[in-house]
Amino acid sequence: MSHEKLTNDFSPVVTSQPGSNPPAPGSTPINGVTVRPLQDTPTDAEFAGRLLVQGFRGKVVYNVTEQKEPIVVKITSATFRGQKQNPAFYQRTLVAELEGVPVGLIQLKFHGDKILNTAEHVMELGCWHAFRLFCLACVTDTNVGKGKCLVDCICVDDSARGRGVGKLLMERAEYEARQRQCHTMYLCVLTTNRARNLYERQGYHVTGTSPICFYCCIGPPGQFYWMEKPLSTDIP
Repeated sequence: MSHEKLTNDFSPVVTSQPGSNPPAPGSTPINGVTVRPLQDTPTDAEFAGRLLVQGFRGKVVYNVTEQKEPIVVKITSATFRGQKQNPAFYQRTLVAELEGVPVGLIQLKFHGDKILNTAEHVMELGCWHAFRLFCLACVTDTNVGKGKCLVDCICVDDSARGRGVGKLLMERAEYEARQRQCHTMYLCVLTTNRARNLYERQGYHVTGTSPICFYCCIGPPGQFYWMEKPLSTDIP
């Protein structure tokens, strides 16, 4: 059983009795937005591959040229299929839908997580561009410490900007991290990326800048911020 209390702005907040388990953010619609785990289907794989390449298009084009961008979409989409030996992959890759249409994606990474990469379509890039794409994957790979959760990437389709999609994905990410008893969320973001404002509103703070030079793989982007948010392991 639950009861309501009033905040300073007189908005009701539902608090749960001890022992109850609140629903995951996005499991029911909020302004038409819901969040669910990625499914091992061609439709979800194509959506995820297209949105990730769209979200990181500058890096993709820098490495493989605009002409070969569609090949990278096929390569990226293929990584979202057939992870049967790694079922947790689908639980930590979350899709946001707006009125039933996929519009956002967030990927989380926990201690010990692995992704079974695929070589499908890679050689369509040619040796040089395949090598550059491999280097990009290497420099953006991160080993996650115990008790931590990395927001590996978050992307929202341009059509859904300003609808609260990114905020809800971040809230769901924190819920999933708490379920796994994580005490810290963290991520890496360009200092010039406007998404930093979203992260700060969600309670993240800058802990340092990246000392690694990524110039050869992702161009001259300036500096990266590392940002963290401490979590309470109590489910709110």
